[in-house]
Amino acid sequence: MERMLMTTKAMEFLRNHTLFRGVPLHELEGAVQSMHEEFFLDGAPLIVEGSYGNSCYFIMSGQVQIVSKNLIGHTVTLDVLGEGALIGEVSLFLEEKRTSGAQAIGEVTALRLEQTAFSRLAAASPMFHESLSFSARIRTLHAMLSKATIWAAIPNAELRGLAEVTVRRKVYKGDVIVSEGTMADRFYMIAEGRFEVRSGRWKKAIYKPGDYFGEMDLLSGEAHTGTVTALENGELMVMGRDEFHFVLQQYEPVRRQFHEVLRIRRPELITEEVSAKLQFTEAEQVPEAAVEAAAAIEAIALTPPKKDRWMDVLLALGGIFVAFTGLAIWLKQPVWIYAALISGGLVGPVSFVAYMRSSQLLGFKPIRLAAVFAASGIIAVPVAWVLERFWSVGSGLETTTMEHVQAALLIGVIEEVAKLLVCFLFLRGRKQRFLMDAVVFGAAAGMGFAAIESILYGFMYLQQHATSGMLAVLWVRAFLSPFGHGTWTAIAAAGLWYGLRRSSKRTDRRGSTVHPLLMMAALLLISILLHAAWDYPYAAGLWKMLGMVMVGGIGIALLLSLIRQGTKEERAMHRAVNPAQQVEERLRQAVGSYSRRSASEGPGTAPQSLTCESCGTVSPAGTRYCGRCGQALQL
Repeated sequence: MERMLMTTKAMEFLRNHTLFRGVPLHELEGAVQSMHEEFFLDGAPLIVEGSYGNSCYFIMSGQVQIVSKNLIGHTVTLDVLGEGALIGEVSLFLEEKRTSGAQAIGEVTALRLEQTAFSRLAAASPMFHESLSFSARIRTLHAMLSKATIWAAIPNAELRGLAEVTVRRKVYKGDVIVSEGTMADRFYMIAEGRFEVRSGRWKKAIYKPGDYFGEMDLLSGEAHTGTVTALENGELMVMGRDEFHFVLQQYEPVRRQFHEVLRIRRPELITEEVSAKLQFTEAEQVPEAAVEAAAAIEAIALTPPKKDRWMDVLLALGGIFVAFTGLAIWLKQPVWIYAALISGGLVGPVSFVAYMRSSQLLGFKPIRLAAVFAASGIIAVPVAWVLERFWSVGSGLETTTMEHVQAALLIGVIEEVAKLLVCFLFLRGRKQRFLMDAVVFGAAAGMGFAAIESILYGFMYLQQHATSGMLAVLWVRAFLSPFGHGTWTAIAAAGLWYGLRRSSKRTDRRGSTVHPLLMMAALLLISILLHAAWDYPYAAGLWKMLGMVMVGGIGIALLLSLIRQGTKEERAMHRAVNPAQQVEERLRQAVGSYSRRSASEGPGTAPQSLTCESCGTVSPAGTRYCGRCGQALQL
């Protein structure tokens, strides 16, 4: 009896469904015989992404959320479907793995249709077949566009319209997509596979899913500067010229993103004509409700690097130094004395560099900073020592105030220039495009110098059999390290960064412009003067203390100002390359589902930062595109 009631109910449901108009009655009856009514509780999965399906579902009551994982591991809500919707048919129709999943919102009742009956219905009704064919193509493209693309700023409903003007194109290993010197008349987005960009004999880049190309040709009218070749079988999503420009006109965040990527990859192409195509104004505002919803998702998705990691470094190294100090005093054995010497020289400098790195949103791997730190100790310290000995600077023979001033200034010039030589080696490339790169690399170079200098000072006391004097020097220099070399060289490196990018100008708050070479000269001069004022041999201890307090305060204040300016620039660039999605009401459900999922993973689960395989930049979790080189990020 129950089976008969279900059959009657299902038959009535299918007969009134628009998809089954024209389907013979006996075919519907045959399909109903293979159907099963199923119930799902809130959050229960109807379909699992990536699985092979053997059935689809008609929603009789309730709502279902269609979700998918993007390239960076976040759950993307593709749609919310209600009564009458058909889900899961795409994989049956195209005979592919399921490209998205489905989960119940509240209680859901659905009719499950097996693959055999589904195939008979598709064959019996041309309208059914045609509707499914169009629906399958659009849904598949919609899912592909939503996973990890530059169209994240486009509302989900309008993204479906974009899918209608986008074409899927299969490519095979060795296929040349765009040749160097020719004009690309389409915009290409990579769905699957790897593609090599080569100019002549030089490999320029490797593009992977989520990356795109062809936009520069469409924006600038210039021929392509590289040949794009498929390294393996893959799939592209292709958009025509007119459709591409139409999207640019409609969405200001997309224009902003293309402007930034163009500035990263080909700054020489930003002409007046190109700028006009990419022009955006502050008047183009997003509705307040959409902004709030986007901010809610961004707060969850984009988690900055852990800010207190430097404190962990400080406590660890400080604890080691305290332990070795106690052992050196108690046991008086050389192994513990030298251990205290090395750990004491490193504790302050390494902790300071860790703090500076924690202030950077788009930084490099720690190995890069370790290389700068070590290079400064290996290169800058010997260079400074040789030059100071050559000019007999700081020999103690100075007697007059002017001689002391000259000696302090000359020491400042020699040591800062020596450290800047190391910074130049790491800042001269195009990958170091942010002010914070210079500040952090400068701090690493300065602290590498300070660490070796502290160890050498401690060793001098040790040669005189004054272990207590060695430990006292190390403790004092560890406490004072934030006010010394690291701060001065960070300021000087910021000046070097301005000089290396002298083609641009910086506008201050009052609207005037400051030439980069003037910025470079001013910051270099300030760092040298601070260094000299710190090294000047004051007559009395009180003056020495007041001088150090003043120098330290000025240096830290200027450094914090540069950090604020640099982090503001990084965040602006990051937002430009990763525009927040303008979510509709239904996408707010993604926040709830993401929050429940995060809670289920446990409180100790931390979002995973993403490292760009192209330039090595470490970006916060949730980032779609690298803010340094513009390429797509993947887990």
